[in-house]
Formats: sequence, C-alpha cells, structure tokens
Amino acid sequence: MGDADNSAAIKESRRMLRQVQRHLSQSLIDLGASRENIGLVDVVYHPKNKLPHINYVSPRKNTAWIPAPEIKKGLERLRELERKPRIIYIEGLYPPLFAKSIRDLGLVIEQESTIMVYNIDERRRKEINNFTPPTEMQTEEVSNEDGSALWWYIWRNVNYDVLTKGIEPLYVGKSVSEIALGHQVDLLLYMYGFPIAVARLTIHDDTAHIAALAIIKESHTPEIELLLHKAALKAAADRKCTLVFVSGEGETARSRNRKVGFVDCGSTVRYVEDTDEPDEVDNGKSTDKSVFVLR
Repeated sequence: MGDADNSAAIKESRRMLRQVQRHLSQSLIDLGASRENIGLVDVVYHPKNKLPHINYVSPRKNTAWIPAPEIKKGLERLRELERKPRIIYIEGLYPPLFAKSIRDLGLVIEQESTIMVYNIDERRRKEINNFTPPTEMQTEEVSNEDGSALWWYIWRNVNYDVLTKGIEPLYVGKSVSEIALGHQVDLLLYMYGFPIAVARLTIHDDTAHIAALAIIKESHTPEIELLLHKAALKAAADRKCTLVFVSGEGETARSRNRKVGFVDCGSTVRYVEDTDEPDEVDNGKSTDKSVFVLR
C-alpha cells in the first residue's frame, strides 16, 4: 500500500471512529447523563448512577492533543462530584503519546474493548436485504411490552450465552418507547417457534451499535451466531444505517465478527486512578439501578 493509500485508509478509519464516538456520546445523554465542558475536556456524569461507563473525563470534540493540566481539571471535577477519577477515549483518534500523558498522571488501564465496524454500501445493502433465515427459523422485532419482557427474560437467563461485552450501558424500563422513537431495535430469533436468541441494536442518525447478543447454550453454534448477526445487520440496513459497529474482547470474539464482515477499527480505552479505594459502583450508593452494563 502506497503512502497515499495509507493516508486515505487512516482518514477513513478516523471518520468511522468519530461516527462511533458521536453514537456513544449521544447514547449516554439519552440515559440521563450530563456533560460539562471544562477547558479542553468534557466531564460526563450521571446524577444518580456511579457506573464507570457514564462517569468519566473525555477529550473535547475535534481536539488532537490534551495537555496533562487540562486532564487534571476534569479529574478534579469528578472528585467534586464524588466520582472516581476516570478517563475514556477512543484509541485511533489520538496519538500514542496521549496514553503516556494519562499514565504519567497516575492512571492505569481499567478496560479496553475493540471496536469493529461494518460499512453498509450499496453492494452490501443489496446482499443484506436478500437475507432470509432457514425455513425452521424466523426473526421478529419486538413491538410491544410482552415482546420486550420476553427479550429481557432471555438474555438474563443463565441458559443463554451472552456474547458481547458492552461499551454502551443498557436501560431497563423504556424499551418500547425507544423502539417507537426509532432509537432501538430488539430482535428475537426463533427455531421451530421457540426463542433461541436475542439481539439489541441502538440507533443514532445513520449509525447502529449491536449492543447485546445472547444465544441459548444448547443451540449455540457458529451458524446461529452468523444468522443473528445477519438479522441485526438487516434491521440496521432497513433503517438506512450506513455504519454498524460492535465491541468485544479477545480473539475469539473478533474472529467471529470478521466472518460476518466486520473489520477492526481502534478501541475504547478506560483509565482509572490507581488507588486501593473500593469502586463506587460496588458500595451501594447508586440510586439508579435501571442503568447497567451487559457482562
């Protein structure tokens, strides 16, 4: 690959990552989080829930570099809010030295999740629209309270394998309204009339995130995983999405996603202050138990 091709690939990768960044940022606002602009950083926090994913510092939009003093201002604000100092950013949008600046402040990596993307161009849109499940299977989109209750029951059931480690918190209680507004799609996959798998997509503008997947253990095969991914992609394409992304950890998850057509495109990295203090999420102070992260 020549220099021009490499430059174009980097530019395209950053464009997609910024699209992912906008999606995740908006999803937190929809969950009730607030965002304060402090210098060159944003401080995101939830007034009732101290979950790490919705209480952190992040670089301001369109910033290429954040000096350490600017990061410290945001971390101090989190302390004022009685939140543990954390910073989250998307690797790929900032130079490697940015991570060193964070470590120099005494923060350590708490979590890193790969971001994989699927571009829906016209060729792929036609392929996706031609997708039909085998005759013994059918997919159904949740459209009422009963379907929503069944969806939640399935992925919480110990007999189902949860396949994705989410970077976007889930919210219990307004699934049907979010579906009606076009912000969410909950899918059920049936085999011979029995629900064997579920998927959740969150949607913002023309971007979709496969935020949750679960498959019943006794029917868990690579073919069923592929089928569920294709059903999710079709739901996104039906809503005119141009980019679908998914997160995961480990080569097994990444290999599974590549078989569907997803490609690696950076990662989300979360740093936390290196102390022996217990995490706020585990000490019972959170008053909003309806917002949580899929494990």
